[in-house]
Amino acid sequence: MTIRIWRADGQLDGLRRTGGETRDLLKAGAVSPTVELYPRSDGPGSSQDLLQFAAMGSRVWKGTADLHDPAWSWSKGALRTPGACIGSEPIRFRAVPATDEREVQYYAPDFHEEAVTATDVVPGDPRQFVNNILVEFGLQGVRIEADPVPAVYRGTGLGGSNLAHGAALILASSLSGADISLAQVYVWGTILENNFGVRLGKGGAVSFGVSMTGGQELLTALQGGFYDNVHVPFVYGAHSVVSREIVAPKDYATLESHLVLVNLGQRRKGAETSSSVNTQWMKAWLTSATAARHLEKIEIAYRGVEALRSLDFAAYAHVIGEYRRIRVDLCDRYTAGQEELEGLCEKYSAEYFPVGAGSGTCLVCAAEEESIAEIARAIRETEDASTGRTVIPFRVRAAGASFLGFEELGLQIPRAPEEILD
Repeated sequence: MTIRIWRADGQLDGLRRTGGETRDLLKAGAVSPTVELYPRSDGPGSSQDLLQFAAMGSRVWKGTADLHDPAWSWSKGALRTPGACIGSEPIRFRAVPATDEREVQYYAPDFHEEAVTATDVVPGDPRQFVNNILVEFGLQGVRIEADPVPAVYRGTGLGGSNLAHGAALILASSLSGADISLAQVYVWGTILENNFGVRLGKGGAVSFGVSMTGGQELLTALQGGFYDNVHVPFVYGAHSVVSREIVAPKDYATLESHLVLVNLGQRRKGAETSSSVNTQWMKAWLTSATAARHLEKIEIAYRGVEALRSLDFAAYAHVIGEYRRIRVDLCDRYTAGQEELEGLCEKYSAEYFPVGAGSGTCLVCAAEEESIAEIARAIRETEDASTGRTVIPFRVRAAGASFLGFEELGLQIPRAPEEILD
């Protein structure tokens, strides 16, 4: 079992290249530095990396944290966000010279008709989140571009903005010569996504952040594999985690027989959005009774990890159902649009879990392999790439992020987090 410690620590050396020098480096290079990231699948444990959970759900355990205990019994009351890196197709981000040496630029063809530009921080506009990173590192004259999202991920809700934050930080750090670690990329990227931007809503309500997320998507994309991430902010700082591998590569094929990712290609109607669902979830922290329901998920998530570690898919399916039902109790709109999948799961004795805020991809689990095959077959018969209706096999990618063109340009690849090999 591999154990990793993800914490922010670094050096005070700062930048070694200006924006102009970086722009010249990119113009002279035969290749563009490119980061490839793969999305994650979550499950029971989802949302426990949110700031509200950290503030109200963190608990310090009694006694020594025995990292060599296979069951990590010491962590039973701790917040955790298990995640699997899905090895389908990569999402690519690259750095190139901006069209104007005074500007920072970000262009993602799935979201922009033309590049989003700035010369300095634009705090009131969450669309500027990537440009903000370039400004932080003094990289005026640099542009980050994203490839079109592979069709298999369209409309999935598998953590796209988290990945853009991470890729931008990796590119900006390496290009500027600040050379922050991969763990710092995870921690700082999570802080930025949860806090950059200020928006005024109805009645003058203020909301922050690019999206309401914790950081599990980015952590899983950087780390790869299938890990249980236990949050230890009081030990190593905000968003820090200790991660243990819960499913080894030799068992990945078994996972694919009992788990699958399904997207029906449907959206919620009218004003029903991921933001409205997240807002209702957050309101559950306002009363003791509903906050207690939030906190019930901590123990359930631990049981889910142990079920996965023992490859007990009947137990894991049961945990998925428990966790989903609490989420529905806290927000009845969470599973809106998933009626078809609910019917298939009832027919074939399976359970489903909408990832993220729901309305996109769902993790489906069954004790019987044939149940997964039948559900996948039913969706494939009516697949539609234009709506995102698809089946994504649960193929775990053991490796994390890929870095292309860095060595050719003399750029440093972010150093990995501290590892403990059990």
